[in-house]
Amino acid sequence: MTDRLTTLANFIDRPWKAVALVVLFIVGGIGWVAYERRDAIIEHWLTPSEPYLRTTLVPKALDTLVVDTTADLVQVWEINLISNVQTFFAARRADGERPVVPSPRRLPIITTASDARTLIALLDGSPVCVDIDSKSTPLVERFANQGMKRGCAVPIPPNSEAFVGVVYIAWVTPPDERSEGVAVAAARDIARTLVTH
Repeated sequence: MTDRLTTLANFIDRPWKAVALVVLFIVGGIGWVAYERRDAIIEHWLTPSEPYLRTTLVPKALDTLVVDTTADLVQVWEINLISNVQTFFAARRADGERPVVPSPRRLPIITTASDARTLIALLDGSPVCVDIDSKSTPLVERFANQGMKRGCAVPIPPNSEAFVGVVYIAWVTPPDERSEGVAVAAARDIARTLVTH
């Protein structure tokens, strides 16, 4: 061992050799750790990351939605299918008033057969528009209590790849069919930007 250390000390007669030796040890150490953990590393790289709602983009998206959809109220809810829960995230009103924060902020996704049909459409990436009735689901009742008469749900993202949330847009005066279609298209465009892949 002493002979090896002496040989190593004689070899390191210049600073660049010392730096090269340190770099060699670091690279060798990283290589050894990578080799030992190769199964975990490969599994991590091959497993797709789970999509999620890009929460930092939601405030700007809501402002844009109010303008582009001419809706009186827009909301974003986060979805957890495993728990059958949708959680209120944020909202904007067209009149500039502070939106009512719903309480409780968590609601079940499916409570009736019609909820299941709506969920299937949303999972398929299709928006769902309905007349708002005060004797409907708890979420629709909330829109009715705020004076809304027509509403649409647009999945985030608007395709069948993932499902992390819903954009809800609602009007006090129901729009005509063309205006509603334009609003839904605008909401779909924004919904595409709110999810990671």
